[in-house]
Amino acid sequence: PRLIKNYGLRLTIRVFPTVLLLVTIFAFVLFPQNLYFLFVSLSLCKALTYSVHDPSEEVLYMPTSDDAKFRAKFWIDVVGQRIAKAAGAVINNYAGSIEAIVKYGSLPSVATSLALWLACYRVGILFDGLIKNGEVVGLEDEEEETPLEEDGLELCGEDVEDDEEAEIGKRS
Repeated sequence: PRLIKNYGLRLTIRVFPTVLLLVTIFAFVLFPQNLYFLFVSLSLCKALTYSVHDPSEEVLYMPTSDDAKFRAKFWIDVVGQRIAKAAGAVINNYAGSIEAIVKYGSLPSVATSLALWLACYRVGILFDGLIKNGEVVGLEDEEEETPLEEDGLELCGEDVEDDEEAEIGKRS
């Protein structure tokens, strides 16, 4: 997006957590039980998620190997999101009413918003360092796990020459 081009990933990745933290504080302190404020703020947060945060998150995968990217995406997109939804459901079930949700849900909401902001701050700094040094995360692990043959070509544990001979045999 244009924000990454103009301000860099380090600042862009912090836009959503900053807005989320402010909205969370405002929703529980300044405008408790204000349905209009919650509707507008939730719409704003969803728009920022899809337009700024998710693209910025995908850019973070650039200095990673394919294996590290696959594993990280699984843990973040599948496991992490399910745990977060389950924790929110537990808080809502425990609270039982809107008044109790404001009472019991405000601290966990502010804490997770702050934790997301701190994580994005740290990740932005690490990303800039990786790009500056030209490093790729997980590349050394892949090289140890899948040793290449002398000529550097290997497909699914078989020699390329064997595959070519088999292909020629099928044509004849």
